Amino acid sequence: MTCYLIFTTPLGHMAVIYRVTLFAVIKILLPNRDKESLVKAVEALGRQESGFHDKTFMVKESIIDYFKGKPIQPPWEWLEMGSLTKLQQSVFASTADIPYGELKSYKEIAEAIDRPRAYRFVGTTLANNPFPILIPCHRVIQSDGSFGRFGGGSELKRKLIELEAEYRSHLPDLSLNSL
Repeated sequence: MTCYLIFTTPLGHMAVIYRVTLFAVIKILLPNRDKESLVKAVEALGRQESGFHDKTFMVKESIIDYFKGKPIQPPWEWLEMGSLTKLQQSVFASTADIPYGELKSYKEIAEAIDRPRAYRFVGTTLANNPFPILIPCHRVIQSDGSFGRFGGGSELKRKLIELEAEYRSHLPDLSLNSL
């Protein structure tokens, strides 16, 4: 059975779409100010059962904490990645390694996965990221510093980057030099 959970964040309503048996997060829908539009987007995916699962609650709480300035560690074991190629998975893993409040270019991600000329592949993969926020594709920008495309629109990408920059200034320095 596939279910969804809609919850509220400071930037609007989000949804987690998940499978109950052999629990897996299938998709995360980005914030939308209009809850009815979000419900229609969920229904368009064919996931029409509202539900609750303890692990979904934990994912929801992690996302809410993100909006309070707490970095997220993706729950890899709960993410449905079976339809993704190994190369796509490596793009997501490299993207998840970008520290909270920092940015990298599509080219830097391509270099990190040992495919330095595959920056367009990186962009296409991130454009189809089923787990935004958990896998922070909003932290990836073009080499010239422009935002590039984002599933939630450039305004939402800007807001997420600004939110992280604001909280990043309050995070403790965990580098070896500070110990």
